[in-house]
Amino acid sequence: MEIDENIQIFISEGEELLQDMEDALLELEASDNDDEVLGKIFRAAHTIKGSAGLFGFDHIIHFTHIVENVLDDMRNCLIPTSSELITVLMRSRDYMSSLLAGVSEDFEGDKSEEAELKQLLTAFKTGVTDPATCAPAQPDTAKPLAQDQLQQSDTDSTETEHYHISLRLGADTFRQGFDPASMFRQLADLGEVKEAVLIPQRLPVIDDLDPESCYLGWEIALKSDAKKEAISEIFGFLEGCELTVLAPQSQFAEYKHLIEQLPEEEMALGQILLQTGSLTSDELQMVLNQQKENIEAGELPSKNLTGDLLVENKVVQEEIVVEALNKQIKVREQKQKALTFVKVDSEKLDKLINLVGELVINGAKLDQISDGIANEELNEAMEGMTLALEDLREIALGLRMVPIGITFNRFHRVIRDISQELDKKIKLEIYGADTELDKTVIEKIGDPLMHLIRNSLDHGIEMPDERIRLGKPAEGTVTLQAQHEAGYITIQIIDDGKGLDADVLLQKGKEKGIVKENQELSRQDIYNLIFAAGFSTATEVSNISGRGVGMDVVRRNIESLRGNVFIDSELGIGTTITIQLPLTLAIIDGFNVSIDAESYIFPLDMVHECLTLTPSQVEEAGQHDYITLRNEVLPIVHLQEYFNNDPIDDAQRQQESESKRRNNIVVVQFSNKKIGLIVDELLGEVQAVIKPLGQVFKGLSGFAGFTILGSGLVALVLDVPSLIKRVVGDEHQRFDSLKKKSIQSKGNRNIH
Repeated sequence: MEIDENIQIFISEGEELLQDMEDALLELEASDNDDEVLGKIFRAAHTIKGSAGLFGFDHIIHFTHIVENVLDDMRNCLIPTSSELITVLMRSRDYMSSLLAGVSEDFEGDKSEEAELKQLLTAFKTGVTDPATCAPAQPDTAKPLAQDQLQQSDTDSTETEHYHISLRLGADTFRQGFDPASMFRQLADLGEVKEAVLIPQRLPVIDDLDPESCYLGWEIALKSDAKKEAISEIFGFLEGCELTVLAPQSQFAEYKHLIEQLPEEEMALGQILLQTGSLTSDELQMVLNQQKENIEAGELPSKNLTGDLLVENKVVQEEIVVEALNKQIKVREQKQKALTFVKVDSEKLDKLINLVGELVINGAKLDQISDGIANEELNEAMEGMTLALEDLREIALGLRMVPIGITFNRFHRVIRDISQELDKKIKLEIYGADTELDKTVIEKIGDPLMHLIRNSLDHGIEMPDERIRLGKPAEGTVTLQAQHEAGYITIQIIDDGKGLDADVLLQKGKEKGIVKENQELSRQDIYNLIFAAGFSTATEVSNISGRGVGMDVVRRNIESLRGNVFIDSELGIGTTITIQLPLTLAIIDGFNVSIDAESYIFPLDMVHECLTLTPSQVEEAGQHDYITLRNEVLPIVHLQEYFNNDPIDDAQRQQESESKRRNNIVVVQFSNKKIGLIVDELLGEVQAVIKPLGQVFKGLSGFAGFTILGSGLVALVLDVPSLIKRVVGDEHQRFDSLKKKSIQSKGNRNIH
C-alpha cells in the first residue's frame, strides 16, 4: 500500500530504536542487569509502542506492551536477567522488526510465532523470583519504590538512611505564636523522629537573654517515606528561620531516576530539581535572591552559578545537582543534533549524485571549449566554476559516506547466537568503526562479511576444551577492522583459530577436480581454493556451513564492487581475510592516458608516478617485461599488446616502439605491489563519472566501468587491482611453464 511520509519516518525511527535495543540487550548480558542499560531497552520499547499508537497500529501496540511489561518487571527486580531471557527478548525484538517491516504491506505478523513468544514472555513474568537474586532496579515515576528497594549511593553527604533536618528558629518565632512541640508532632505524623539534638550555641549570657525571643535550633534525624516538599511545608509559615532538609542516602537513586524520566525539553537547573522534588520552591527562591544580591554587589557571575550556591548552602546534595546538570547537557546535545542532522531519502541522494555527475561531464566540455577561445574573462569564470564543481562533488559524495561501524556492530548479535549454537566461547573486537564508506558499498558488503564471519566461527575457532589443550584462551576472538588505503578501504576479518591447512586444501581440491594432479600452486593459490564453487572441507553439513556454497558468491559480490579479497593464514595461529573496496562507486579523480588513439582512465589515487623512459630503458623494455628503475626491478605491461591479446615478437615490438614512441610509462601501486604500464600519451587529470559497462560486458575483467570525457568521447576506466592480479597470475603461469620445460630438458639430457 502507499504509505505517507509520517509513517515512513515512524518505520525508520523504529528500526533505529530496535537496533539500539539489540545493542543494549547484548550489553545487558555482559553487564549483568545494569540499571542504565535496562532503562535504555525499556525506553526503546515504550517509544515504539507510543508511536504506533499515533497511527493506530494495534497489533504492534499489543505485542510491544507484553515486552514492555517484562522489561518493567526486570527494572523492578521481579525478574532476574538470564541468558535464556535475553534470547527470548532478542527474538521478540526481531518479531517487532518484522511487524514494522510489514506496515507497508498490511502484514500483521506471523501469529504462530507471536503466540509462542507471548507464551515464553508470560512464563518469565509469572515465574517471579526473589528480588535478592538480581541487582536493584530504578523506580518508575508512576510507581515509586519503598526505601528498602532503592539503590544505595556511594556518596558520603549523608551517612544515614534518614532525612537530615537542620533548623535554626528565628528570634521572633515565639512572638508569632509558634509552639516547637507542634513541629515535632507534625514530623511524627510523617514518620519516626529517630533523633533530635538541641543546638544551644545561639543562647546569650543570662544578662542579654530576652524572654520573648527564641534562640533554639535542632539537628533532627527523621525516618520517613514522605517527599521533601511535604517536610518543608511544616516550617513554611515561619519567618526568619534557617532550614536545611537533606534527603536520605537511599533516595539518591530515586531522584536520579526521576531526573532521567523528565521530558526531553530544555529546562533551567532549578526547574529540574523542583519537578523531581529534590528542591522546594522556597529554597530555590532563597538561592536566586542570593545570586542576585551577589551579582549586584559586583561578584563575578561565574561564582554565582545556581548549582554551586545550592551545594554551598547545603540545600541539595552535590550528586543530585550533577545529575540535573547532566540532564541539561544531554537535552542540549540532542537538540543540537536534531538541528544539525536532517533525514533524507536515499533515492534523492542518488539523484543528486547523478546530477552532479552530469554537471562534471558538462563542466569538462565547457572547459575544453573555453581553452579554444582566447577570452580571459571566460577562462577565469570557467576556472571558478571548475573549483566550485569540485567542492560540490566532494560534498555530494560525502553525503553518501557512512561509518562502517554501523555494519560491524550488527555482528555482535550474529556471534552471540552462533557461538551459543556451536557451544563455543567467542568474542568480537572492532577497530576502525568510524572509517567511512559509500552507502552503496556498505549495503552490498553486509552479506559477504556475514559469510566470512560464519565460516571463521564454524571452521576457524576451536572448541573451548581444544583451545585450552593447545595453550590458548578458552574464549576465541574474531576481529573486524577497517582502514583507508590509497583511495580504497581495507576490511580485515581476523580469527585466532586453527588456521588453514594448505595440504588438506590441496588434497580436497584434487578430490573435487578443481586442481589437476600434477598442477603446482603457490600457497596463496591454495588458500584461494576455498572460493571455488562447491569447495568445502567440512565433514558434516550444519546450519552454519559445510555445503560448499557461499564463498564463491562472496568473491563474486566483492569483485562486482571493484574489490578484491585475499587470504593469509598460519596453521595453529589463525586466519586473516582481507577485503579491499573502493571508497565510492560514483565519481573519482582520474588520470587520462591514450593507447592507440583510445582514451583510458586510471584512478588517480593509485598512480604512483609517470615517467618518460630513457633510450636504455626503452631498449630494456623491448627485450624484457621489466625495466630497472632507481636500482629496482619494475615489472611492465605493454597495454597495447595486453588489450589486443595478440603475441608480438621482439622485432615488431621494437618497430612499433620507434614508430609510435611508446616511451611513456605510468607506475601504479596497489596493496604494496607496483607495476609499470606503457602508454602512448599522458593526457592529464580528469574528474571521471563512473558508469557501469552493462550486461553485454559482464564477463570482461580489467575494467571498472566507463566515463564520458569533455570531448564527448567514451573512455574505459581501468580496474588496477584486478589488472595487477591478472598480470601476477600470468607471470606465475609463465614461471611454471618455464620450470616444466627446464625439468623436461634435463630429463631428455639424462636419457641421452
